[in-house]
Amino acid sequence: MKSEKLVIQNLAKGILDLDSIKLPENVTSIAKQLIIDVTGVIIAGSCTKSARSMCDVASEVYSPGSCNVLGRNKYFNPSGAAFVNGASAHALEFDDNCYAGVVHGSAVVFPAVLAFAQHQSLSGKDLLKSFIVGLEIEFAVAKAFSNSIYDKGWWTTSVLGSIGSAAGVASLAKLKIDEIENALSLAISGIGATRAVRGTNAKHYYCGRASENGIISTSLAIKGGEGPLNVFEDRNGLISVLNDKIFKHSFVKNIGKEFGLLEPGVDIKKYPVCYASHSAADGVKAIVKSNNISFENVDEVIATVPPIIASNLTFQNPKTAKEAQFSLEFAIAMILKFGEISLEHLSKHYIMDSDIQNLMAKVKMRVSELPKDTKYTEKICPEWANIELYSKNGECHKIFVGAPLGSSINPLSEEMLYNKFFSCVKFSKMQLDIKSSYEKLLNIEKINNCQELF
Repeated sequence: MKSEKLVIQNLAKGILDLDSIKLPENVTSIAKQLIIDVTGVIIAGSCTKSARSMCDVASEVYSPGSCNVLGRNKYFNPSGAAFVNGASAHALEFDDNCYAGVVHGSAVVFPAVLAFAQHQSLSGKDLLKSFIVGLEIEFAVAKAFSNSIYDKGWWTTSVLGSIGSAAGVASLAKLKIDEIENALSLAISGIGATRAVRGTNAKHYYCGRASENGIISTSLAIKGGEGPLNVFEDRNGLISVLNDKIFKHSFVKNIGKEFGLLEPGVDIKKYPVCYASHSAADGVKAIVKSNNISFENVDEVIATVPPIIASNLTFQNPKTAKEAQFSLEFAIAMILKFGEISLEHLSKHYIMDSDIQNLMAKVKMRVSELPKDTKYTEKICPEWANIELYSKNGECHKIFVGAPLGSSINPLSEEMLYNKFFSCVKFSKMQLDIKSSYEKLLNIEKINNCQELF
C-alpha cells in the first residue's frame, strides 16, 4: 500500500506542476492587475513615518544590493528589499485582500519575488509566473485550513504569507524538489503574528517579515538547510496547533487544477481602510448620492454587519490614523462628509474634525447573520453590510451591499485601477513617469530584466 504524501511534499509537487503548465489567461490577467495595484500601494506606503523608520533600521541591518526599495532611492540585498517593500505594502491598509484565509497575499509575495528576480536579473515573465505560484500555494493552504484559524485569532497574512513568499522564490530559483520541500518547511515552521497587531505598526512589520522569510528560507534550502517535512502532520505540528487537526487535503492536491485567483478571487481596495468597512461605505455613499442628503441632515446610521466585521473594526472612537483604519464609524463619517476616503484623509486633522466626531457618534453597528428579508443578488462576500440611514426630516433609507466595488465579484475598471495607481504615486511625491511605469507593469511579461522595472 502506497503511503500518503506529506503536505509539504504535495505543496512542492504543486509548485513544480504550476511551473510546468501554461497558466490560464484570466489568471495571468488578474495577477498583472494585482502587481500594478501592489506596486502603487508600496510606493505610497513608503512615505509613511513607520515605513521610513523600518527602512532606516533596515539600512543598519541589511547589506546594500541591487534590489529596489520602492519609493526610496535605496537598494538592498534581497532579504532587505523584501522586508522593507513588504512593510510598505501594508503600511496604509490599501493592499489587496483574499477570503481564502483572509490574507493580504500580494503585499507579502510580490516584494519577495521582485527582490529575488532583481537580484538574479530575471525576466518579467519569470517574475509574473512565480508571483502566481506563490499566491496559489498560499491560497491552497489557506483553503485547506479554512478561515477558522483567522477566527481563532491568528493573523493569517503573517502565518500563511511566509509559505506564499517561499513558494514564489523557490519557483524563481528553479530548486530541486527536496530543496523546495525544505524551503517551505523552514518558512512555515516559525510562523508569526496574532490579530492583536491590528491598529498598530506591528501589522505591517510582520507583513515585511513574512516576505523576507521567503527569501531567507529559500536561500538556506539552497545551501543545504533542512526543515521538518512533517511540520503540518507532527503531533505538535500546524494542523494540530492551529486548527484542531482539521485540514482539507484536497485543496493542496488540486493545485494547478483549481485557482485561488479565480475562486474566491482577490479584492482590490478603493479606500485605504480595512476592507471590512468597504461594503458599509459603499452603501452609505449610494444612499447619500441617490437622495442628495447632506451630512448635516443625517440623524443616525445603523450598519448591520456579520461577526467578522465586528471582530476587525474595533475602534469606535479612533484617535490615530491606524485606529481610524479599523473603525466603521470613521469610514462612514468620512463618506457622509466628503463622499470619499482618500490617503490624505488619514491624519489627525480629519479624525478630530468636529463634524467627523459628531458623525461618528451617529453611527451604530449591529452584528447579525444575513437579514432574511433583504433582497440581494448572488454577489455576496463574507463582509457584506445592510445600511439604514435616518435623516432629521424623518426619512429612512435602506440598502444592502453584498460585495463592495473592487471585490473579485465586482471588480474595479481598468480606469479605476490606473487612477488608484496614479493617486498612490502622487501621494508619495516620488518623481516617476506614472504612465510609463503603469504600462511597464501592465506588460510585465515583456521585461527582459526586472532591474529595468523601476
